[in-house]
Amino acid sequence: MKDVIVLIGTGQIGQAIARRVGFGKHVLLADMREDNANAAAEILGNAGYCVSVATVDASSREAVHALVETATGLGDVTGLIHAAGVSPTQASPATILKVDLYGTALVLEEFGNAIARGWGWRRYRIPVGAPPSPAHR
Repeated sequence: MKDVIVLIGTGQIGQAIARRVGFGKHVLLADMREDNANAAAEILGNAGYCVSVATVDASSREAVHALVETATGLGDVTGLIHAAGVSPTQASPATILKVDLYGTALVLEEFGNAIARGWGWRRYRIPVGAPPSPAHR
């Protein structure tokens, strides 16, 4: 089976991290807005990455669980990039807590049970000024 990296929140920060850790793996791009995920898929796909797209509401247990099912159906989940969130200029305090706090807890709980054996939780340390991956060429 192929190693799968899941990106939740397909903005610029999430894409940059996926570029660094996703080369040679299948990258599942998930966003609340399908248009955002499709745009990221076009960018990463054109750069040589193997990608697929899903929609997810990170504050919904059912939606996050469905994303886990999709990811594990693609291969062994070996990485998770959680870059979804809202800021005070985008949402009310209640929505911020629902998405940024509760949503993160849901994502970690659901994916914590799905990370491939032997991988555990890995933190990716990306040094500033590190050379680009082969896909950046």
